[in-house]
Amino acid sequence: MDFLKFALKEMRIKQWIKNSLVYAALIFSGHLFEFEKFLSATVMFFAFCLAASGIYYFNDIFDIKIDRLNPKKNKRPIAAGQIPLNSAKIISAILIISSIVLLFVSPLKENFMCFILLLSYIIVNIFYTIRLKEIVILDVMCIAYGFVIRAIVGAIAVQSEMTEWFLICIMFISLLLAFGKRRNELIDVETDVLSEGRKVLNNYNLEFINQMMTVATSAVIISYTLFVMDNATKNHVDMIFTLLPVLYGIFYYMYIVRTKNEGGSPTDILFKQKPILFSVLIYIVYVIVVRNF
Repeated sequence: MDFLKFALKEMRIKQWIKNSLVYAALIFSGHLFEFEKFLSATVMFFAFCLAASGIYYFNDIFDIKIDRLNPKKNKRPIAAGQIPLNSAKIISAILIISSIVLLFVSPLKENFMCFILLLSYIIVNIFYTIRLKEIVILDVMCIAYGFVIRAIVGAIAVQSEMTEWFLICIMFISLLLAFGKRRNELIDVETDVLSEGRKVLNNYNLEFINQMMTVATSAVIISYTLFVMDNATKNHVDMIFTLLPVLYGIFYYMYIVRTKNEGGSPTDILFKQKPILFSVLIYIVYVIVVRNF
């Protein structure tokens, strides 16, 4: 039973919320309550969940020595020795393979593009773990790629179009969160919370990261505004009101990053920072009502 508990903990199920982005096209296209499309999006959601968990295993196996020196990561089951290394390798392979197999036994088995994009997500993240996370700028771009791919695959799975402005918005908000995470890690190193951080942090400084976050924030606001004002966006007039929770959420995120030096895991921020959580919930409910009723 303990092994199962540790195995599930290592899968980081709480992080699965990131994969809910595959439902974006379904919601924005107004087909949320169409069973076949909902089923297709749900299959992709779980495929990404399995793939992401397999990558988490792979990453923690690869970084086991570094993680054991990190007070924030040394309690992870693999780093803590609660899951034998050989068992972890087997579980990682099973999870990644299962994500691909899931597509072949689902209604999406004939959608070859979904398979290709899921495979690209897996490959990019494997290379990210091995090398790309040590290359300045490219490390955060790989993170953004993962979010954009989720949105694109979600649209392909439900056979719906997604405007370029929304994809651009997703890319920049992913970059904003990635730079926010790097900023948090850099501060931890500079304040001796961590004795040693990622190698890539040697190429960053707070001034540069702050500038990049300002650029990303501006790009998010501009691209999202253009998205809701686009005539191709269903009920685009009513969607303009979503700017309120979006702006509040972004501004509050920048507030906690710049004044409280927070900005670590986006998932932790979502659940710990109630103002951001409420703005996200208000946004989701409003969009579902406006676009699907």
